[in-house]
Formats: sequence, structure tokens, C-alpha cells
Amino acid sequence: MSVRKRTTKIVAKRHDLNYFKRMSPVRAWQWWLAASALAAAIVWFGTTTLVRGGTLLSAGPMSTSHAVFGERCELCHVPVVEATSWTPALGMRRQVPDSACLSCHVAEPHHPAESTLHPRCSSCHEEHVGAMHLAATKDAGCTQCHAHLEARGGAVAIAREVSNFAENHPEFRLLPTATESERAAATALVFNHAEHLKAGLKGVDGPVTLSCASCHTATVAADGRQGDGMQPVKFATSCQSCHSLEFDRHLAVQVPHKSPEIVHGFVAASLAEFARTHPGVVAAEIRDWPRQQPLPGMAGMTAPRNAQQWLQVSVMRAETILWREKCGLCHKSDTALPTDGSLPHYQTVTQPRKWMTHAIFSHPAHRAVACADCHTETLTATGEHAVLMPTIATCRRCHDGRTSPQGPALANGHAESGCFLCHVYHGQETAALTVKGLPLDRLVKK
Repeated sequence: MSVRKRTTKIVAKRHDLNYFKRMSPVRAWQWWLAASALAAAIVWFGTTTLVRGGTLLSAGPMSTSHAVFGERCELCHVPVVEATSWTPALGMRRQVPDSACLSCHVAEPHHPAESTLHPRCSSCHEEHVGAMHLAATKDAGCTQCHAHLEARGGAVAIAREVSNFAENHPEFRLLPTATESERAAATALVFNHAEHLKAGLKGVDGPVTLSCASCHTATVAADGRQGDGMQPVKFATSCQSCHSLEFDRHLAVQVPHKSPEIVHGFVAASLAEFARTHPGVVAAEIRDWPRQQPLPGMAGMTAPRNAQQWLQVSVMRAETILWREKCGLCHKSDTALPTDGSLPHYQTVTQPRKWMTHAIFSHPAHRAVACADCHTETLTATGEHAVLMPTIATCRRCHDGRTSPQGPALANGHAESGCFLCHVYHGQETAALTVKGLPLDRLVKK
């Protein structure tokens, strides 16, 4: 019996090497199905783009500040295919150009003379992540420069290495850019916080217990809500009800809270008018003058013998009371208080609206915290320093870096500590919003 030989060459001859040149029924159906699917996708994309616009491609919900735009994606996003006179725009590019942001917002460059890095707006302000505040940016945008800060030329007036608030941040500085005279004027007031916060102080209508809000009131924003800062304390509204500026037992008036020159003119004019209208009272006091106890610094005065001398002695007596017991209670004098009738020179007092000029702070955001929890020295400060601003250690008790921007608050009360909370990147300039010439009522889809 012979064995049939099967070589590779013989087997290869059994196959049609031109099979791929002819379309089989199965392959024909595959091609038709693929082409139909591609055509359906193109038709679906074109139809939904015409009907729904860019909302079909939305990456998520809009932030609260941009919710007014509604479905007008083209206000920020650039289309993939620009519109023509007879075709609509197609698609939306993911990255938003800075020109779209600057068409509405005023955003000054961040130290353009020193910085060479100017990131895109969208690289820091992340949209489509929910109803979050767009200013809640991540620290990486700041620390990419400030973690190892270098200047093009000259010395750097701020910290060179700041990587995070909780561990690597310099101590707070009050009025960092102020001159020595400006800083002296800001701290020239003498005030004892601990004494004024005691219970049962003697008030006009009986015992009274003061609180921080008795003197310190918040600013009012343009919309009528509580502002971020605090108003300067005014003598007329916070102090004068208890600390009267009366100067003579014959007159039920108070001197104005002004400079010594203005006070002297007011005292002299008021007593001169009293002497003119009450000559009998003046004559009786001249007759009984030795019975009055002299004030400190007035022991060497001679008794007045006429109305003119009575006026001079009365003015000096009234001003001695004012300079020593009233004005001198809170104001520092550059020299010893005069006893010869000359005027004192008190240090100028200027209350800054912002003590930390390189940072921002929101009092309404901290309304759940008592004032003394941050201004910890108010209950114990008995010295002459009236400025009791908190230190960085006080803020770190809550802002300890254990929660991040755009993240949920932790149950144990930790607060986020991002750079954006206290620092402004673009500056303080603001302007009215003009959304590419369209009023806001036309941006919302009816």
C-alpha cells in the first residue's frame, strides 16, 4: 500500500490567494454596519449640536457666579469649527482662552515686572465642578513661585519660601508698608481693654457691662449687608456717653473732640460769654475765690481781682482738667503737660481701616466665633497698647491644613487654609461686568 505524499506546496495550491479581492456576504454586512454606525454618529452629533448646542458636551454643572450664563457655552468656549454665514458653529474646545475671561472681568497681571510666569485663567479657576466659588483656587498656583521666590533684581521685601499656611508661613506683620511716623500714629492711642470689659462699670444710667460690639461695629457693604472690615472707633458714638468732655461747672456743654488749639478757642469763647451774661456770678466767685481748692500745677496762681483775671484763671483751670484728666487719659503727649497756660502737643492718632494690608479678612465668615477667641489679649491686656491683633498661631488653631479648598468641611471643625482665603492675586481693582455687550437678562435662556 502506497502512502500519499502531502507537501506544503500541494496544500498551498488548494487556497485562493485572491480571496480578499472579492467581497463575501459576511464582510459586506460588516462594512455596511460600520458605515451606517459612523453615519448615524455624524447625524446624531450634528443634530444634537444644532438643537442643544454645547450643553451636550458639558463637563459638569456651572458655578454659582456663572449660572446666569445658562446654556450660552459660546460665551466662554471657542468652537472647534467656527460658524459661517450659512453653517453653525460645531463643537466646543475644552480650554477657555483668557480673552473670554477678560471680556467680563478686570484681572491685572500679578507683579508683571518681577514675574515671568503668567498661567491661564482656567488653570487656576476650575469651572464645571459644582456650585463652588471660583476664587477657591488650589495652593499649587501660588507655591509654584512663592515656595522658592526669586527676584529679577534687588532685594525681596517678602518671605522667599512659603509653601503652606499651617507649617511654612511667616508671622503676621501690622502695617508692613507703613513709615515709622504712620506706624506711630496708628499705635498712639492709650486704651485699657481689660478695664473696660469688667462687669458693672459705672455708666450714665447705672452699672453697665460692655462687650466688643459696644465699640467695634462692622462696615456695611454696598448691598446693605455686613462688610468684611470694621469701622474705626469714634469718640462721639463709643466713648463720650461715659467720658464726658465738660470743663466747667457753670456750663452744660462739652468741648469738641478736636485739636488742643480748637479746644482752647472753644473754652475761652464759652467762658467769656458766660462772664458777659452772668456778671453777678463772676463777682461772687472773685470775692470767695480763696475757698476753692487749687488744682495740681495751679498752686502758685494768684486770686483774680477782676473779670478779666477771672476769665484767665478759669480758662487755665478748665484746660488743666481737660489736659490731665480727660484728653491725657487716652492720648500720649510728646512733652510734659504744661502748667503755664500753654497748649500741649498730643501725638497724632490715625486708625487704619486695615492693619494687615497684604491680606484680606472676612468678619462675617467668622461670626460664629467670639471676638475674644481670636483677640485673646482683650480680657487681660492692662497696658497702654490698644492694638490687639491676633497672631498666626491663633489662626492655625482652626486653619491647620487638614482640609483643602473646594473640599467638605471636616466634622471636628478644621477649616481650609488655602492661600486664596487671605490673599488676592489680581489686586483690588473692580469694574462693572459687561458680558460681550449683552445685558444679563438676555443671557438666561427663556
